[in-house]
Amino acid sequence: MSGTAGTADQSGRELRVFVANCLMGGDEITRNGNNWIRDRVVFNCGDRRFLFRQKPEIVNNQLLQLKDRFAETTEVVVTDVAVSDLQDVLAVIDRICWLLSFVGTCRVIRFGYEYPNGSGLVSQQSVSGIGRLSRPVLDIRDGKRVKSLVEQTYDKYTQLAQVRKLPIVIDYLAQAEVPSQVIEVKAVLAFVALECLKHTFAVEKGIRYEKGAFRKPTWVPSGKNKKSDTYTFKELVGMMLGSVNMSHNLDASYRLRNELIHSGFSSESFNRRRELYEDVYDLIREYMLRLLGYRGRFALYSNPMGDTAEI
Repeated sequence: MSGTAGTADQSGRELRVFVANCLMGGDEITRNGNNWIRDRVVFNCGDRRFLFRQKPEIVNNQLLQLKDRFAETTEVVVTDVAVSDLQDVLAVIDRICWLLSFVGTCRVIRFGYEYPNGSGLVSQQSVSGIGRLSRPVLDIRDGKRVKSLVEQTYDKYTQLAQVRKLPIVIDYLAQAEVPSQVIEVKAVLAFVALECLKHTFAVEKGIRYEKGAFRKPTWVPSGKNKKSDTYTFKELVGMMLGSVNMSHNLDASYRLRNELIHSGFSSESFNRRRELYEDVYDLIREYMLRLLGYRGRFALYSNPMGDTAEI
């Protein structure tokens, strides 16, 4: 970015960041002319304070004009940002955006910034994605609850994002909810997200991967390969779920996964395919929340108008 390099300590400068597709409601109230508006959410992450301010149309629930398209929704302000800290601060905002993407099941993304704020020195990048209100993890309009989830999970997300490929998983989940996506594609994306979590779990646990499979301790490279020496998909997923005190019967979902991957279609009815997709989506959602250390209530994807669950 031109115009900011070549100076010494420039602490105390304010950073303004532009974010798209963030449809959350506010938590704190500010004055807007003669009225008051609940348009602010402050995230305390990475030893800094990030003020997210939503545009009035977001706060006032005028969302139909923003639904299913790219929407500039949010400005983020961070104070006391030295030039030497700029990229680290932007990285924190990107992590918050990934968590907001998970919460809202759509891609929340930083697309530009001005530094220092008011200088006219603006950096922008080409991005893609659309705003959605599709079965969020919790009430996305409740800024207080969104703030609680992000602040609870930020440190763990930072620790695990790369080793567990969490941005990839979150993006798969968001892509599965793109409008007009056929159920087969939605299901494949959910299964691939689960495969990603399973694979990175095994790698993180140091399970040996040889000749295209994860191997049990009984396996030896020079010996005769036996099927019993290889971890199955269901075994690894079971171990992964057990690590966060979960269990789940994946037999029916696994059959659908095999049909779609190996033949490209399924003999199951549409309602059954939808049911199995929702089952896997719920599984991944709860696993992610437990993995990231969240405590509280959350919405079941399979029952968006019904009861919530609690961790």
